[in-house]
Amino acid sequence: MPHKILQVHFSISNVNLPPTYLIMFLNRKPVRIALPCIMTALLTLFSADRLSSQEKVLDVGEELVYEVSYGFIKLGTLKYNLTSSHKEAKKLIYNARLEIKTYPEVPFVKLNDIFESEMEITDEKIFTDQFYETNFRERSISRTDCRFDYKKGDIKFRKETDGNIESDKVIKIQDDDTRFRDEITWQYDARRNSFTSKNYIVPVFKDGVETSVKYSFNFNKSVVKIEKFPYDISIIKMEGTADYTGFFGFKGEFLMMLSDDEQRVPVKAYFNSTLGNVVLELISYKKNKWTPPAYLK
Repeated sequence: MPHKILQVHFSISNVNLPPTYLIMFLNRKPVRIALPCIMTALLTLFSADRLSSQEKVLDVGEELVYEVSYGFIKLGTLKYNLTSSHKEAKKLIYNARLEIKTYPEVPFVKLNDIFESEMEITDEKIFTDQFYETNFRERSISRTDCRFDYKKGDIKFRKETDGNIESDKVIKIQDDDTRFRDEITWQYDARRNSFTSKNYIVPVFKDGVETSVKYSFNFNKSVVKIEKFPYDISIIKMEGTADYTGFFGFKGEFLMMLSDDEQRVPVKAYFNSTLGNVVLELISYKKNKWTPPAYLK
């Protein structure tokens, strides 16, 4: 005999059982199933699905290249690489690299920078353990070395140019529970967070100063068209504000468009900068078995 399910609502007049139960008739024998157990199972499944999606965001070997434009002027490129991962006890460590270069023909800004981040995942949270920044200029090379010791509650910050030390200090972390992100880490963190609808305020450490980035997500189905692909791409939107000045003078409000799939790849972005309104657009990628999802009407 097929199984029959009787759904019991909180207003029960014809069943003499507490409202926190479902009655399932199996071969005409009633079996009580507690609703809290069902809810726990559903929440467990939801959490497992979310964690699976978050894991797909951090795809070792992923390479994403963006072209940066100011109006009709092509300024340069950003190249993100998630280079490796390994385990240390209960911690999962990822290494990421960002290369920033302006095109030689651009007259008013010259950038040739490398950012490197060692990111830790503990208790589902991703944050920075170490961060290195190297700036190559026409006549100088600057290096920044930033190491976070959350057990001791301090940050070792060192900056030098052409071998001359400009800053070498230990900065106390004011809140023991604070875990900082750098300019690379918070972007991977945001991609992982994009499966949950809430407002985020993320602590960021930049140039020896504690700052932050704020953002939230709009999950309404939306679409974007970019030059590399012959079809409309299905995306979700991330809108926020950065309280620090980053690459290409990035500061203030921004809009980022992430692929509407489990990888959450940034496809296009608009942000304010000291130059004005700047646009980022994906121009090439290397990512295992991924193509941007087509928008289906």
